[in-house]
Amino acid sequence: MAETPWTRTLDYDYPDMTTVDDAAWAPAREAAIEAQRTRVEEIAATAEPATVSNVLRAFALSGKELDRLQRAFGVVVAADGTEARQQVRTEAAPMIAAHTDWLTLHPGLFARFRQLQERIASGQEESTAEQRWFLDQLILKSTVAGADLSDADQQQLKALNQQLAQEETAYSRLQVHEAAQSAVFIESAEELTGLSASKISAARTAALQAGHDSGYLLHLTMPAQQPVLSSLRHRATRRKVHQASVGRGSLAGADGRTTRQIGSRIAVLRARKARLLGYENFMESVLPLRTAPSRNAVESMLRRIAAEATDRAEKEARRIAEYLGYEPEPWDVTFGIEQVRQRQHDGTASADLSLDDALHRLFDAARRTYGITVVERDDLPGYVAGARSFEVFDGEATTPGSGLGLFLLDVYSRSTKSGGAWMNGFSVPSSLAGSHAVVTNNMNVAPPAVGEQTMLSKGEQRTLFHEFGHALHALLAVAEFPQLSGTAVPRDNVEFPSQVNEVFQELYRDPVPAGTVPSEDQLWGKGTSTAEHVSAVVIDLAWHTLSPAEAETAAEDPQGFEQRVVANWGLDLPLVPARYHGGCFKHIFASAGYAAGYYSYLWAEVLAEDANEWFREVLTDDAALAQRGAHFRHELLARGNTRDPLDSFRAALGRDPDPEPLLRTLAPEAVAPRPGDSR
Repeated sequence: MAETPWTRTLDYDYPDMTTVDDAAWAPAREAAIEAQRTRVEEIAATAEPATVSNVLRAFALSGKELDRLQRAFGVVVAADGTEARQQVRTEAAPMIAAHTDWLTLHPGLFARFRQLQERIASGQEESTAEQRWFLDQLILKSTVAGADLSDADQQQLKALNQQLAQEETAYSRLQVHEAAQSAVFIESAEELTGLSASKISAARTAALQAGHDSGYLLHLTMPAQQPVLSSLRHRATRRKVHQASVGRGSLAGADGRTTRQIGSRIAVLRARKARLLGYENFMESVLPLRTAPSRNAVESMLRRIAAEATDRAEKEARRIAEYLGYEPEPWDVTFGIEQVRQRQHDGTASADLSLDDALHRLFDAARRTYGITVVERDDLPGYVAGARSFEVFDGEATTPGSGLGLFLLDVYSRSTKSGGAWMNGFSVPSSLAGSHAVVTNNMNVAPPAVGEQTMLSKGEQRTLFHEFGHALHALLAVAEFPQLSGTAVPRDNVEFPSQVNEVFQELYRDPVPAGTVPSEDQLWGKGTSTAEHVSAVVIDLAWHTLSPAEAETAAEDPQGFEQRVVANWGLDLPLVPARYHGGCFKHIFASAGYAAGYYSYLWAEVLAEDANEWFREVLTDDAALAQRGAHFRHELLARGNTRDPLDSFRAALGRDPDPEPLLRTLAPEAVAPRPGDSR
């Protein structure tokens, strides 16, 4: 076995990424793949009857070195994707794709899974509920991946997967490059009027770091509507920022293609893959591994939300025009929404909060709800420059190294960093592997000038709580198998715990009483934000519900295709561009994770708004909050994917999800009041 790219590990087996040799990734990966192949061949070849030990547990541990390596590489390449690391990823992608195919399509391994399933069903082998669930998921995953195809079709499938791996990597690499190139240069401080002094100072620092002798630099975040637009009073600056944002997807890479063109090519390949697997389209091929029952169920939900959101967004546009005194353009909408919101609150702007104060609230909320303690570890190096390390304890803090695991935080943007905000990590809790959670949260906040505090806007504070919800899902997990631990739930369920964690911001302001019908002022801006979100969802669904021939046609004019799709849904609002389009939609094109699944945020929001109402009933009672938090932790957060996540929801809340709370945030007049409602 080749040495790992890092030369030492720290508490909880956390790799010290300051000791990484990037040249070691490739040989270490090759050795790890070979190690897993050897073990899998042994599992498949043994003549002994299939047991939980010699099949299920053996398989779960067969790729422990590769899993550890891939997790660590995924962390650093997203946070600091240098050219060297991007090249490593480009070269590794087809190798990993081939190995994944080898595992999921291995006939001998698949036969052993089937044999174990039969022995358990017949009572010849004892098993736990988690073990049976894991086995069923492995068989389902292999079946959906093509384990029942003929040898010839499997060879064709493997070739398609190789092409997809290369194209997804190309998309990701160009997207990161274009994000750096799209940063907006501003000549004078006057053009940044409206931004806080700390954000102007951060923009000046960014310009200096980028090699500019003067001026200011505004790095773009992932969504079309940039957060700075809410504050910028200089209209020409707003236009410049907005046009740079929506114009992404036009920069050609080394092969002459843009991300729009690469993305449409990915859609073609996915359509071909789905058809080879016997499905009508790509979405149908991934639904068996999701919680949504059907495409119709997803689209039915979306149409109701889209109708309410567009109506509300149009009303918001008229109110913005009245306030501004002129017909707004797309770059004025975010600004107008914030100006009207401030007027509703006596001119008080949404309060920025220092990073340390925001973290205090974040960790205090987790203590009050789940009984954990978070302590900063200054002795642990960050996985990237500027990252901070925290240890998480169950109950009161005790000896370092004796807690639940580590929480690592990197909030600052850099030219080599992927856009947006996300959670990933180095390891997950597993009793079988003997591992703990070492998880990361990542944001893209402009670094402050030397000597100044990092200030987070209201939106950034919400993102902090959201991403920590993902981290808690991993930190509080209890599982035998690492493959089922924490956030390893179906893609359209993974956003649920993170959205629930957002409700605990209300512990530090006046909480919204459970069952309250929101006022128009409280719903202000909801139509615009929801409309731009749904527009991105329908773009994702459109690309992934095409036949191969339809995808080829759409790829001839990807921008025109998306415009027609949005119009057909009635979402072609002149002032509200889609949150993401094909040229900057890394969720669905940089990997297959959210492909045909960007609806997950809205699908999960149905569950989250319901659970938030349940928590709001006790937000003003610390003892009751702790009691509900302990129950939610045990029945849902700890369970991960060790059972059907909807069963975990039912066990936590005692019933099926109720869509009323979400609908109340869009069209309160259309929702029947609950008993005790004020109206």
